[in-house]
Amino acid sequence: MALRKLTATCGALGAFLAITYVAVHDDGTPSARAADKSVPHAPRTALLATHPGAELTSLFLVDVVGSSALAPVTTFAHLPDATVRAAIIPGKTDVLATADTTPSRDASFNASLFHLRPHNPPERIVDRVVHASRPLVTQAGRVFVSRGEPGVEIEGRMRVDTLTIDEIDLGTGQTRTVHQTNGYLLFLVGAIGSDIVLYRIFPDRADIVAIDPDTLAERPIVKSLPPFARDFSIDEKNRLLVFQNRHESDSLAWVVERVELGTGKTNRLFSGPSMTLAPFTLPQGGVVFNPRGQGLSPLDTSLSVIAPLGAGVDVIAASTSDGRYLAALHTRPSTFAVPFIVDTKTGAWRVLPAPPNTRVTVAGFVVEGGAP
Repeated sequence: MALRKLTATCGALGAFLAITYVAVHDDGTPSARAADKSVPHAPRTALLATHPGAELTSLFLVDVVGSSALAPVTTFAHLPDATVRAAIIPGKTDVLATADTTPSRDASFNASLFHLRPHNPPERIVDRVVHASRPLVTQAGRVFVSRGEPGVEIEGRMRVDTLTIDEIDLGTGQTRTVHQTNGYLLFLVGAIGSDIVLYRIFPDRADIVAIDPDTLAERPIVKSLPPFARDFSIDEKNRLLVFQNRHESDSLAWVVERVELGTGKTNRLFSGPSMTLAPFTLPQGGVVFNPRGQGLSPLDTSLSVIAPLGAGVDVIAASTSDGRYLAALHTRPSTFAVPFIVDTKTGAWRVLPAPPNTRVTVAGFVVEGGAP
């Protein structure tokens, strides 16, 4: 199947691109050594919660202050135990989510894009969306998704698929292809200015390019890199891209790279044996990561809070536009991820309320439009 092909190509890529992945470090519950402090001025956070095996996912708009009961604002249906990803629409309470909807032996392109609006029925916009892929919503509100068609199966070879990045008109449901290629993976990294940034894996190489969705012009950023990159984030102000990848010559080492989006110049920030570094570049500059599963830590920036929930991997899912507030998931093996929010200015943090025993996905901050 294509999923087996993709796993063989990218190692654990799919698991780590997910905002709700399970970490592979020490067992246990969040540490009580750090106080759960008040974060009084944080914006609301859009969370999606799915019970294991369920055919429904619910959207919650969570406020860190106040004592109102936790209640979903809308719910949508999908395949049992579907993988759900989501992104907020900047300046709105609307959320775009992807989830598996088409029963198939090959789940590569079995997902659909849903438009979720509080207190309204969900809208299923398009199908053939890449399994476990997250929609990209730019600050201007433009929507892009990864889609594809399976290629021909050839014995003894990994399948090469037809892959597209399509822009979606939420009002009409019409799609427009802004990039098409044949390969193993076409991943939406993020947006920089009016361009979108893509990570592509082909049979003979991997690269990173910028695409102008209006002219369809393609600009190379990194012409060749190992095909194991993941955990991408963009510092739009300083035009920098940060991600994790496997070392180019040492298969047991993992690195954090920072790339200048204008020139393609790459600077290695860290190298070590941990494959769950989960780096994130802050909008105000600087990078945080998770060294050896020790929890949220500064890499090349000062940070007033370190590993607030103790050992584990803290995956940053969203930030406010000024970088003051971060929404993250604290992940540990064999446990459900714990959503929490951090105030990078004061060091305050707080666990966000969520339905117990559910897989939680963070879509972003409401109104502020924070995005990874």
